[in-house]
Amino acid sequence: MRGKRDKAFFAKPRSRRYLDILRIITGNLKGRTIPFSPKRHGDIRITSSRLKEAIFASMGGDLDGQAFLDLCAGSGQIGLEAHSRGARVTSVEPDFRRYTCLKKLLADWDVGHDMELIHTKAQHLIPQLEQQQRRFDAVYVDPPYDATLGVEPLCLALLGKLGCSEVLRREGQVMVQHSRRLDLPAEVGGLSCHKQRIYGDTVLSVYRPLRP
Repeated sequence: MRGKRDKAFFAKPRSRRYLDILRIITGNLKGRTIPFSPKRHGDIRITSSRLKEAIFASMGGDLDGQAFLDLCAGSGQIGLEAHSRGARVTSVEPDFRRYTCLKKLLADWDVGHDMELIHTKAQHLIPQLEQQQRRFDAVYVDPPYDATLGVEPLCLALLGKLGCSEVLRREGQVMVQHSRRLDLPAEVGGLSCHKQRIYGDTVLSVYRPLRP
């Protein structure tokens, strides 16, 4: 599937816009900058302020009381932005360096008591969450574009696991940030693609549960 096209907006991690991109846009943490260092924590993709706005606009902006699952925390910018907007956030990070950095940051910002950080792989956590009967209003999926699970792209594998689980609430949505070179299917398990937006080499695909 392909959605509406927009111009590219990703900044290189070491550009002059880097600190602005890592700044919380709005909410009770507005203006704070995440002290993420590619040299110390790994050179991962950083999502721009523009895409962050598109992600949260798709949820209505105000997330007060909503349960938000960030399956690929990375720098922590999406989970912290969701928390700043009032969501109850669970973030998942398998890389120990980034997990340690985020854990310290949550303590420094005094948000560790109401923002859950889990050190594991997303594909392992999804069945655990289902077993615990936990439900989320929104799930964000953004693994490294070249990551795989077996022979399958990791983002598609995670989407499939979500689609075959009951982790997502009936009125919830899954937002997948992925490479434009990967064409995700219109339906995955119990999920259907609601809309897509193209941003240069990146696509934001939004999935919602199929109606019974």
